[in-house]
Amino acid sequence: MTLPVLIIGAGLGGVCLAQALKKNNIPFRLFEQDEKSTFRAQGYRLRVTKHGVDALKEALTPELFTLFEKTCADTPTIGVRIKPDGTHLPSTGGFGPPPGVHSKSYTVDRSTFREALLTGLEEHVFFGKSLKQYTIHSEKVTAFFADGSTEDGSLLIGADGVRSMVRKQYLPSFQGIDTGTRIIFGKTPSTPDFLAKLKEEYRHGMSLVLDPEDASQPFVLFESINFPYAEEITEPQLPDPYMYWVLCTQISQLPITREKSWHISSQESANLSRELTRSWSPSLRAIFEMQNSSQSAIRSILSAMPEIAPWEPSSRVTLLGDAIHVMPPTGAMGANTALRDAADLARRISLAGSVDGVDKAVIGDYEASLRDFANTAIEQSWQGGMKSFGLKPVEQCEMIAL
Repeated sequence: MTLPVLIIGAGLGGVCLAQALKKNNIPFRLFEQDEKSTFRAQGYRLRVTKHGVDALKEALTPELFTLFEKTCADTPTIGVRIKPDGTHLPSTGGFGPPPGVHSKSYTVDRSTFREALLTGLEEHVFFGKSLKQYTIHSEKVTAFFADGSTEDGSLLIGADGVRSMVRKQYLPSFQGIDTGTRIIFGKTPSTPDFLAKLKEEYRHGMSLVLDPEDASQPFVLFESINFPYAEEITEPQLPDPYMYWVLCTQISQLPITREKSWHISSQESANLSRELTRSWSPSLRAIFEMQNSSQSAIRSILSAMPEIAPWEPSSRVTLLGDAIHVMPPTGAMGANTALRDAADLARRISLAGSVDGVDKAVIGDYEASLRDFANTAIEQSWQGGMKSFGLKPVEQCEMIAL
Protein backbone atom coordinates (compact mmCIF):
# COMPACT_ATOMS: atom_id res chain seq x y z
CA MET A 1 0.00 0.00 0.00
CA THR A 2 1.29 3.45 -0.92
CA LEU A 3 1.92 5.57 2.15
CA PRO A 4 0.63 9.16 2.01
CA VAL A 5 2.57 12.36 1.60
CA LEU A 6 2.74 14.06 5.01
CA ILE A 7 2.38 17.84 4.74
CA ILE A 8 3.39 19.74 7.87
CA GLY A 9 1.72 23.15 7.95
CA ALA A 10 -1.65 24.27 6.57
CA GLY A 11 -0.63 27.72 5.39
CA LEU A 12 -1.18 28.79 1.81
CA GLY A 13 1.65 26.70 0.37
CA GLY A 14 0.73 23.56 2.29
CA VAL A 15 -2.95 23.81 1.42
CA CYS A 16 -2.19 24.50 -2.24
CA LEU A 17 0.03 21.41 -2.32
CA ALA A 18 -2.74 19.37 -0.72
CA GLN A 19 -5.21 20.47 -3.41
CA ALA A 20 -2.72 19.65 -6.18
CA LEU A 21 -2.09 16.18 -4.75
CA LYS A 22 -5.81 15.56 -4.39
CA LYS A 23 -6.37 16.65 -8.00
CA ASN A 24 -3.74 14.12 -9.10
CA ASN A 25 -5.10 11.30 -6.89
CA ILE A 26 -1.94 11.18 -4.78
CA PRO A 27 -2.63 10.21 -1.13
CA PHE A 28 -1.72 12.79 1.49
CA ARG A 29 -2.42 13.99 5.02
CA LEU A 30 -2.17 17.63 6.12
CA PHE A 31 -1.17 18.56 9.68
CA GLU A 32 -1.49 22.00 11.30
CA GLN A 33 -0.34 22.95 14.80
CA ASP A 34 -3.14 25.49 15.34
CA GLU A 35 -6.30 24.12 16.90
CA LYS A 36 -8.47 25.42 14.05
CA SER A 37 -8.15 27.37 10.83
CA THR A 38 -9.19 30.67 12.44
CA PHE A 39 -7.00 30.29 15.54
CA ARG A 40 -4.91 33.43 14.91
CA ALA A 41 -4.66 36.44 12.68
CA GLN A 42 -3.41 35.26 9.30
CA GLY A 43 -2.61 38.64 7.80
CA TYR A 44 -4.84 40.50 5.42
CA ARG A 45 -4.47 41.74 1.86
CA LEU A 46 -2.22 39.77 -0.49
CA ARG A 47 -1.57 40.05 -4.21
CA VAL A 48 -1.65 36.84 -6.17
CA THR A 49 0.27 37.68 -9.34
CA LYS A 50 1.34 35.72 -12.41
CA HIS A 51 3.35 32.89 -10.84
CA GLY A 52 0.77 32.41 -8.09
CA VAL A 53 -2.13 32.51 -10.56
CA ASP A 54 -0.45 29.96 -12.82
CA ALA A 55 0.17 27.71 -9.81
CA LEU A 56 -3.44 27.91 -8.68
CA LYS A 57 -4.74 27.10 -12.15
CA GLU A 58 -2.53 24.02 -12.16
CA ALA A 59 -3.26 22.94 -8.59
CA LEU A 60 -7.00 23.56 -8.31
CA THR A 61 -9.97 22.07 -10.09
CA PRO A 62 -11.80 24.52 -12.39
CA GLU A 63 -14.66 24.72 -9.88
CA LEU A 64 -12.34 25.57 -7.00
CA PHE A 65 -10.45 28.15 -9.07
CA THR A 66 -13.78 29.83 -9.84
CA LEU A 67 -14.57 29.88 -6.11
CA PHE A 68 -11.16 31.44 -5.48
CA GLU A 69 -11.86 34.17 -8.04
CA LYS A 70 -15.19 35.01 -6.46
CA THR A 71 -13.65 35.38 -2.99
CA CYS A 72 -11.22 38.04 -4.25
CA ALA A 73 -11.47 41.76 -3.55
CA ASP A 74 -11.62 44.60 -6.05
CA THR A 75 -8.54 45.32 -8.14
CA PRO A 76 -6.65 48.25 -6.61
CA THR A 77 -5.91 51.62 -8.13
CA ILE A 78 -3.07 53.99 -7.30
CA GLY A 79 -3.80 56.01 -4.16
CA VAL A 80 -2.08 59.02 -2.62
CA ARG A 81 1.41 59.63 -1.24
CA ILE A 82 1.22 61.82 1.84
CA LYS A 83 3.11 62.88 4.93
CA PRO A 84 1.79 62.02 8.41
CA ASP A 85 0.29 65.52 8.66
CA GLY A 86 -1.71 64.91 5.47
CA THR A 87 0.50 67.02 3.19
CA HIS A 88 0.76 65.55 -0.29
CA LEU A 89 4.14 64.35 -1.51
CA PRO A 90 5.27 64.70 -5.12
CA SER A 91 4.47 61.69 -7.24
CA THR A 92 7.56 59.60 -8.02
CA GLY A 93 5.89 57.67 -10.79
CA GLY A 94 6.95 54.46 -9.08
CA PHE A 95 4.35 54.04 -6.35
CA GLY A 96 1.34 51.87 -6.93
CA PRO A 97 0.34 48.23 -7.20
CA PRO A 98 3.18 45.82 -8.02
CA PRO A 99 3.90 44.92 -11.64
CA GLY A 100 1.27 42.64 -13.10
CA VAL A 101 -1.57 43.74 -10.84
CA HIS A 102 -3.55 45.20 -13.72
CA SER A 103 -3.02 42.23 -16.03
CA LYS A 104 -3.06 38.79 -14.44
CA SER A 105 -3.46 39.13 -10.71
CA TYR A 106 -5.91 39.06 -7.83
CA THR A 107 -6.31 40.88 -4.51
CA VAL A 108 -7.17 38.46 -1.72
CA ASP A 109 -7.94 38.49 1.97
CA ARG A 110 -5.42 35.97 3.25
CA SER A 111 -7.71 34.27 5.76
CA THR A 112 -10.55 34.01 3.24
CA PHE A 113 -8.14 32.73 0.59
CA ARG A 114 -6.95 30.03 2.96
CA GLU A 115 -10.51 29.03 3.82
CA ALA A 116 -11.32 28.72 0.11
CA LEU A 117 -8.25 26.54 -0.45
CA LEU A 118 -9.31 24.29 2.45
CA THR A 119 -12.57 23.48 0.63
CA GLY A 120 -12.93 19.73 0.17
CA LEU A 121 -9.98 18.86 2.41
CA GLU A 122 -11.99 18.22 5.56
CA GLU A 123 -11.14 14.50 5.66
CA HIS A 124 -7.45 15.12 5.01
CA VAL A 125 -6.54 17.98 7.39
CA PHE A 126 -5.79 17.52 11.08
CA PHE A 127 -5.55 20.52 13.43
CA GLY A 128 -3.79 20.66 16.78
CA LYS A 129 -0.87 18.58 15.45
CA SER A 130 2.50 20.10 16.34
CA LEU A 131 5.51 18.28 14.87
CA LYS A 132 8.35 17.45 17.26
CA GLN A 133 10.64 15.46 14.98
CA TYR A 134 10.78 12.86 12.24
CA THR A 135 12.79 9.72 11.54
CA ILE A 136 13.73 8.36 8.12
CA HIS A 137 13.60 4.65 7.36
CA SER A 138 14.49 2.80 4.18
CA GLU A 139 10.90 2.73 2.89
CA LYS A 140 9.16 5.48 4.85
CA VAL A 141 9.40 8.54 7.06
CA THR A 142 7.73 8.75 10.49
CA ALA A 143 6.46 12.02 11.96
CA PHE A 144 6.25 12.38 15.76
CA PHE A 145 3.79 14.93 17.16
CA ALA A 146 3.63 16.72 20.49
CA ASP A 147 0.40 14.92 21.44
CA GLY A 148 2.24 11.58 21.37
CA SER A 149 0.85 10.40 18.05
CA THR A 150 2.90 9.27 15.04
CA GLU A 151 2.23 9.09 11.31
CA ASP A 152 4.05 7.10 8.65
CA GLY A 153 4.42 8.52 5.18
CA SER A 154 6.32 8.11 1.95
CA LEU A 155 7.46 11.75 1.87
CA LEU A 156 7.40 14.53 4.48
CA ILE A 157 6.96 18.15 3.32
CA GLY A 158 7.90 21.04 5.62
CA ALA A 159 5.41 23.77 4.79
CA ASP A 160 5.46 24.96 8.40
CA GLY A 161 6.65 28.52 8.01
CA VAL A 162 9.59 30.61 9.15
CA ARG A 163 10.23 28.64 12.36
CA SER A 164 9.88 25.31 10.55
CA MET A 165 10.53 22.29 12.72
CA VAL A 166 11.12 20.23 9.58
CA ARG A 167 13.83 22.60 8.35
CA LYS A 168 15.50 22.73 11.78
CA GLN A 169 16.06 18.98 11.58
CA TYR A 170 16.66 18.76 7.82
CA LEU A 171 19.01 21.78 7.59
CA PRO A 172 20.11 22.49 11.19
CA SER A 173 22.73 25.09 10.23
CA PHE A 174 20.39 27.13 8.02
CA GLN A 175 20.69 30.85 8.74
CA GLY A 176 18.63 33.86 7.82
CA ILE A 177 18.54 37.61 8.25
CA ASP A 178 16.72 39.84 10.70
CA THR A 179 16.25 43.09 8.78
CA GLY A 180 15.59 45.06 11.97
CA THR A 181 12.28 46.17 10.47
CA ARG A 182 9.05 45.38 12.27
CA ILE A 183 5.58 45.56 10.76
CA ILE A 184 2.29 45.96 12.55
CA PHE A 185 -0.61 44.98 10.35
CA GLY A 186 -4.27 45.45 11.07
CA LYS A 187 -7.80 45.88 9.94
CA THR A 188 -10.17 48.80 10.45
CA PRO A 189 -13.84 48.04 9.70
CA SER A 190 -15.33 50.41 7.11
CA THR A 191 -18.19 51.51 9.35
CA PRO A 192 -20.14 54.72 8.70
CA ASP A 193 -18.46 56.33 11.73
CA PHE A 194 -14.99 55.48 10.41
CA LEU A 195 -15.74 56.64 6.87
CA ALA A 196 -17.08 59.92 8.22
CA LYS A 197 -13.64 60.63 9.72
CA LEU A 198 -11.70 59.46 6.67
CA LYS A 199 -10.96 61.86 3.84
CA GLU A 200 -12.59 60.86 0.56
CA GLU A 201 -9.22 60.62 -1.20
CA TYR A 202 -8.04 58.04 1.35
CA ARG A 203 -10.90 55.65 0.56
CA HIS A 204 -9.70 54.61 -2.89
CA GLY A 205 -6.57 52.82 -4.06
CA MET A 206 -3.37 51.81 -2.31
CA SER A 207 -1.90 54.77 -0.44
CA LEU A 208 1.39 55.40 1.31
CA VAL A 209 2.23 57.61 4.29
CA LEU A 210 5.85 58.57 4.88
CA ASP A 211 8.06 61.48 5.85
CA PRO A 212 11.27 61.47 3.79
CA GLU A 213 12.81 64.02 6.18
CA ASP A 214 12.06 62.21 9.46
CA ALA A 215 13.43 58.68 9.78
CA SER A 216 11.72 58.24 13.16
CA GLN A 217 8.31 58.26 11.51
CA PRO A 218 6.99 54.87 10.36
CA PHE A 219 5.92 54.08 6.83
CA VAL A 220 2.28 53.12 6.48
CA LEU A 221 0.53 51.53 3.53
CA PHE A 222 -3.26 51.39 3.55
CA GLU A 223 -5.95 50.24 1.17
CA SER A 224 -9.73 49.78 1.27
CA ILE A 225 -10.76 46.17 0.71
CA ASN A 226 -14.20 45.43 -0.81
CA PHE A 227 -15.61 42.18 -2.13
CA PRO A 228 -17.71 42.40 -5.31
CA TYR A 229 -19.22 38.91 -4.88
CA ALA A 230 -20.15 39.33 -1.21
CA GLU A 231 -23.87 38.79 -1.91
CA GLU A 232 -23.23 35.70 -4.02
CA ILE A 233 -20.71 33.70 -1.97
CA THR A 234 -21.86 32.10 1.28
CA GLU A 235 -19.04 29.61 1.90
CA PRO A 236 -16.51 30.76 2.85
CA GLN A 237 -18.21 33.83 4.25
CA LEU A 238 -16.59 36.94 2.86
CA PRO A 239 -15.52 39.69 5.28
CA ASP A 240 -17.33 42.99 5.56
CA PRO A 241 -15.45 45.86 3.86
CA TYR A 242 -12.41 47.06 5.78
CA MET A 243 -9.31 49.20 5.58
CA TYR A 244 -6.17 47.08 5.38
CA TRP A 245 -3.06 48.73 6.75
CA VAL A 246 0.52 47.83 7.51
CA LEU A 247 2.87 50.00 9.54
CA CYS A 248 6.64 49.58 9.05
CA THR A 249 9.20 50.80 11.55
CA GLN A 250 12.60 49.87 12.94
CA ILE A 251 13.01 47.90 16.14
CA SER A 252 15.04 50.85 17.45
CA GLN A 253 11.89 52.99 17.29
CA LEU A 254 9.83 50.60 19.42
CA PRO A 255 9.70 50.74 23.23
CA ILE A 256 10.23 46.97 23.43
CA THR A 257 13.13 44.56 23.15
CA ARG A 258 13.90 42.55 20.02
CA GLU A 259 12.81 39.34 21.76
CA LYS A 260 9.58 40.88 23.05
CA SER A 261 8.60 41.97 19.54
CA TRP A 262 8.28 38.31 18.58
CA HIS A 263 5.77 37.56 21.34
CA ILE A 264 3.47 40.56 21.58
CA SER A 265 -0.32 40.33 21.90
CA SER A 266 -2.93 41.73 19.52
CA GLN A 267 -3.93 44.44 21.97
CA GLU A 268 -0.31 45.44 22.55
CA SER A 269 0.24 45.58 18.79
CA ALA A 270 -2.81 47.82 18.38
CA ASN A 271 -1.65 50.09 21.19
CA LEU A 272 1.80 50.38 19.61
CA SER A 273 0.32 51.42 16.27
CA ARG A 274 -1.71 54.13 17.99
CA GLU A 275 1.30 55.37 19.94
CA LEU A 276 3.50 55.54 16.84
CA THR A 277 0.89 57.60 14.96
CA ARG A 278 -0.37 59.80 17.81
CA SER A 279 0.93 63.02 16.19
CA TRP A 280 -0.57 62.32 12.75
CA SER A 281 -3.48 64.16 11.15
CA PRO A 282 -6.90 63.30 12.63
CA SER A 283 -8.11 61.60 9.44
CA LEU A 284 -5.10 59.29 9.35
CA ARG A 285 -5.20 58.65 13.10
CA ALA A 286 -8.74 57.35 12.67
CA ILE A 287 -7.35 54.34 10.81
CA PHE A 288 -5.52 53.23 13.96
CA GLU A 289 -7.87 54.57 16.61
CA MET A 290 -10.86 52.73 15.13
CA GLN A 291 -9.10 49.47 14.26
CA ASN A 292 -10.32 46.08 15.40
CA SER A 293 -7.66 45.58 18.07
CA SER A 294 -8.15 41.80 18.18
CA GLN A 295 -7.02 41.60 14.56
CA SER A 296 -3.70 43.42 14.90
CA ALA A 297 -0.32 41.69 15.04
CA ILE A 298 3.36 42.55 14.91
CA ARG A 299 5.83 40.64 12.78
CA SER A 300 9.56 40.76 12.23
CA ILE A 301 10.64 41.16 8.60
CA LEU A 302 13.00 38.23 8.20
CA SER A 303 14.66 36.84 5.12
CA ALA A 304 16.60 33.91 3.85
CA MET A 305 20.01 34.76 2.43
CA PRO A 306 19.80 36.35 -1.04
CA GLU A 307 21.73 33.36 -2.39
CA ILE A 308 20.38 30.19 -0.77
CA ALA A 309 23.21 27.67 -0.59
CA PRO A 310 22.51 24.19 -1.98
CA TRP A 311 22.34 21.13 0.26
CA GLU A 312 22.33 17.36 -0.12
CA PRO A 313 18.75 16.32 -0.96
CA SER A 314 16.80 13.55 0.74
CA SER A 315 14.41 11.14 -0.92
CA ARG A 316 12.04 11.39 2.05
CA VAL A 317 12.00 15.06 3.15
CA THR A 318 11.77 18.45 1.49
CA LEU A 319 10.51 22.00 2.11
CA LEU A 320 8.43 24.73 0.54
CA GLY A 321 7.41 28.34 1.13
CA ASP A 322 8.61 30.37 4.12
CA ALA A 323 10.11 27.24 5.65
CA ILE A 324 13.01 27.60 3.23
CA HIS A 325 12.85 31.01 1.55
CA VAL A 326 11.15 33.57 3.76
CA MET A 327 11.55 37.01 2.21
CA PRO A 328 10.53 40.61 2.92
CA PRO A 329 6.94 41.30 1.81
CA THR A 330 8.10 44.37 -0.11
CA GLY A 331 8.26 42.53 -3.43
CA ALA A 332 4.79 40.95 -3.15
CA MET A 333 6.46 37.61 -3.92
CA GLY A 334 6.33 35.53 -0.73
CA ALA A 335 2.93 33.91 -1.13
CA ASN A 336 3.32 33.64 -4.90
CA THR A 337 6.62 31.81 -4.49
CA ALA A 338 5.07 29.37 -1.99
CA LEU A 339 2.18 28.64 -4.37
CA ARG A 340 4.66 28.13 -7.20
CA ASP A 341 6.64 25.69 -5.02
CA ALA A 342 3.51 23.70 -4.23
CA ALA A 343 2.39 23.31 -7.84
CA ASP A 344 5.92 22.46 -8.98
CA LEU A 345 6.40 19.78 -6.33
CA ALA A 346 3.00 18.19 -7.02
CA ARG A 347 3.78 18.15 -10.75
CA ARG A 348 7.10 16.39 -10.18
CA ILE A 349 5.51 13.79 -7.90
CA SER A 350 2.84 13.13 -10.53
CA LEU A 351 5.41 12.86 -13.35
CA ALA A 352 7.34 10.34 -11.23
CA GLY A 353 4.29 8.09 -11.37
CA SER A 354 3.03 9.05 -7.90
CA VAL A 355 4.97 9.19 -4.68
CA ASP A 356 6.41 5.68 -4.98
CA GLY A 357 8.53 6.93 -7.88
CA VAL A 358 9.99 9.87 -5.98
CA ASP A 359 13.70 9.52 -5.27
CA LYS A 360 16.63 11.74 -4.34
CA ALA A 361 17.02 12.92 -7.95
CA VAL A 362 13.39 14.08 -8.14
CA ILE A 363 13.68 15.98 -4.86
CA GLY A 364 17.07 17.38 -5.81
CA ASP A 365 15.73 18.76 -9.09
CA TYR A 366 12.76 20.29 -7.28
CA GLU A 367 14.97 21.92 -4.66
CA ALA A 368 17.38 23.29 -7.28
CA SER A 369 14.46 24.89 -9.13
CA LEU A 370 13.10 26.22 -5.83
CA ARG A 371 16.40 27.89 -4.99
CA ASP A 372 16.78 29.46 -8.44
CA PHE A 373 13.31 30.99 -8.33
CA ALA A 374 13.54 32.02 -4.68
CA ASN A 375 16.89 33.76 -5.15
CA THR A 376 15.36 36.03 -7.79
CA ALA A 377 12.27 36.66 -5.67
CA ILE A 378 14.35 37.53 -2.59
CA GLU A 379 16.47 39.96 -4.59
CA GLN A 380 13.32 41.61 -5.96
CA SER A 381 11.91 41.89 -2.45
CA TRP A 382 15.06 43.54 -1.09
CA GLN A 383 15.22 46.02 -3.95
CA GLY A 384 11.59 46.99 -3.42
CA GLY A 385 12.11 47.30 0.32
CA MET A 386 15.17 49.52 0.04
CA LYS A 387 13.51 51.73 -2.59
CA SER A 388 10.16 52.32 -0.90
CA PHE A 389 10.21 51.15 2.73
CA GLY A 390 13.60 52.03 4.18
CA LEU A 391 14.90 48.45 4.31
CA LYS A 392 18.61 48.38 5.11
CA PRO A 393 21.09 46.67 2.77
CA VAL A 394 21.72 43.02 3.56
CA GLU A 395 25.24 43.64 4.83
CA GLN A 396 23.89 46.00 7.52
CA CYS A 397 21.44 43.42 8.90
CA GLU A 398 21.90 40.75 11.55
CA MET A 399 22.42 37.07 10.75
CA ILE A 400 20.20 34.82 12.86
CA ALA A 401 19.30 31.17 13.18
CA LEU A 402 15.79 30.77 11.86
